[in-house]
Amino acid sequence: MKKNNETSKERKTEPVAEKVKKGRPSKKGIFSVFQNNKFTMCFSVLLAMVFWLMMAFTNTEDFPVAVRSVSVTVRLPQSAQESGLTVFTPQEQTITVYIKGNSLSVHNVTKDDLQVETQFSQTINGAGTYLATPSVKKVGYITDFEIDHTEPSTILVSLDYLQEKTFTVDTSEVIASGADGYFSGTPTANPATVKVSGPKTLVDSIASVRVGEKSFSSLTESTSFNTGLLFLDANGNALSADKLQKLTISATTADVTIPVLVRKTLPLTLNFTNRPTGFSASSPRFSLSPSYIEVAGSPELFESITSIDLDPIDFSQITLANNQFQLPVTLPSGLRNLQGVESVELKVNLSGYSSRVIEVEDFRFTNIPEGVNPTMSTSSIQVTVIGPEEEVEGLTSSNLYGQINLAGREGVTGHTEVPVTFSISGSTGCWVAGSYRANISIEPRE
Repeated sequence: MKKNNETSKERKTEPVAEKVKKGRPSKKGIFSVFQNNKFTMCFSVLLAMVFWLMMAFTNTEDFPVAVRSVSVTVRLPQSAQESGLTVFTPQEQTITVYIKGNSLSVHNVTKDDLQVETQFSQTINGAGTYLATPSVKKVGYITDFEIDHTEPSTILVSLDYLQEKTFTVDTSEVIASGADGYFSGTPTANPATVKVSGPKTLVDSIASVRVGEKSFSSLTESTSFNTGLLFLDANGNALSADKLQKLTISATTADVTIPVLVRKTLPLTLNFTNRPTGFSASSPRFSLSPSYIEVAGSPELFESITSIDLDPIDFSQITLANNQFQLPVTLPSGLRNLQGVESVELKVNLSGYSSRVIEVEDFRFTNIPEGVNPTMSTSSIQVTVIGPEEEVEGLTSSNLYGQINLAGREGVTGHTEVPVTFSISGSTGCWVAGSYRANISIEPRE
């Protein structure tokens, strides 16, 4: 009996111990992870970093705080400014300023609380690259901190004189040809000129501005294209992109147009003043060299132009001794002279012609102003008549008379000298050669 009671008691007490053991955490289970060397090492490193960050945030003496993107003002000495030097690089420079001091103040400083200007340690004596040191000033309301250092600690400053040049865009590398019956003109660029400004050394290195090589053939109409411009030095080498970025350029591309025109060969036409009625402009006595000219123009222009009129010749200039003339060639607007012919030669064949001096006493006034009475002071003029021999011999003084045109002489009175032109009756092939003047008197009409 007693043995059974003891056994029963043991059974009752055993679950209670087990229950207590399960409900209480084991100290050995919590710290057992530190027995792992790898875990201990990682935990130590992490803990060290946390302590380092806490120290860095609070101890700015050993760990200065960085204020980034602080703008730098490049300030030149007065002598350099007066000489005309200009800062070309850096255009926009920022640096990082490291500060230390009261941790609460330091961490509230921003880039707007700092002002940075350059100080030159070298003597500036012209264009070139100089070394400058950033100088930092406090400009905000927070002042209880110190400047430790800057990154970078020095700045390269490029100085030069401002230069500006204008270049004509060269299109000579654009090669074009027209189809049969067409003419391709010189390519033109828009804009025709480019303005370049910047450092004098760099601007002066540019020798020309050109359109790149392109070729076209058998064109029948005008062609246009857009292309980039090349900025070349004296050796024909193009400036690099980084150099071009330092320049201010009015245009880096251009619209190039190749004009294509219709080409035709047109006859040259003679014109005369004071021409005898017996002479026609197409008379075989006139020899013109060349008598045709090659021109180019728009199709619409050739609808109204079938020949090229030469400047008129005054027949009074033609004499037996003066029968060859150089006549200028003037083209209508819109036509191009493809042969470069600026003048033609006219020869007048006067074989079988003779000259004779005849005294003229008959003078007549035309376009007489109202209220005046003109009279001749010159009684006669001897003139030279040229024409076919038979016609010249048959003329007398009665066949000639002089004309005096008083147009535009309103209000003029008194004695004056005026030009005289002569007409011939009874002949269709004769004319008066030379120029003549007569004295007249203009009196108010009573």
